[in-house]
Amino acid sequence: MRGIGTITNFLTIIGGTIVGLGVGRYIADQMRTTIEQAVGMVTIVLGIWTAAQTDNIVFPLVSVVLGGIIGEVIRIEHGFAVLGHWVKEKAESALAGRSRSTDFHPRFVEGFVTATLLFSIGPMSILGSIDDGLGRGAQILIVKSALDGLVSILFAATMGWGVALSAFVVAVYQAVMTLSASGLDAILDDRMVHEMSATGGIMVLGIGLRFMDVKPIRVGSLLPGLAIAPVLVALFAR
Repeated sequence: MRGIGTITNFLTIIGGTIVGLGVGRYIADQMRTTIEQAVGMVTIVLGIWTAAQTDNIVFPLVSVVLGGIIGEVIRIEHGFAVLGHWVKEKAESALAGRSRSTDFHPRFVEGFVTATLLFSIGPMSILGSIDDGLGRGAQILIVKSALDGLVSILFAATMGWGVALSAFVVAVYQAVMTLSASGLDAILDDRMVHEMSATGGIMVLGIGLRFMDVKPIRVGSLLPGLAIAPVLVALFAR
């Protein structure tokens, strides 16, 4: 069944968030900080390792620079924040008047933006969706689902249920690529995917630095770089 990988990914993010919310209320602030730092450090290492796989650092460099310019012009980062605040307001309105507390985690929007970026960036989303769409199997997305579910637990425990919102964005993103699999498979060769992955690694590094409050890097604005990388490879790679 095509699309089963994306469906699984959606459910694991939602499930991981629920588990994280249940566990998070019993975690002391000091332990919560330690967990955040651990996740942040691993994210930074993952980003550096992925970016280091490039065959020519010029491709990722130019991709993130041009992508950042385009992203700032069309205000992608702002769009993520607006969407997060809009959902938060709608949810608060829907829950208003009920006996249960309607207080939302102060990092609700941050949880949504951070989780969405991390779960969407990377070769597993692209390659997994293409394989699923072409009927080659959903193994890559199943593995990604397990990883995303685990990270969702950790993120939700520290940033609340805004993490669950990312599941909807990831589902749409991967569903579109799954439906476009034939076209993407014909366009993207191994080198293009390789440099796209390295470009994504730089963005993952930015997510790690942002998550640890080292620097408020606007990673969302860099996303067009993922589309620019394969174009640069097609034009200049030999």
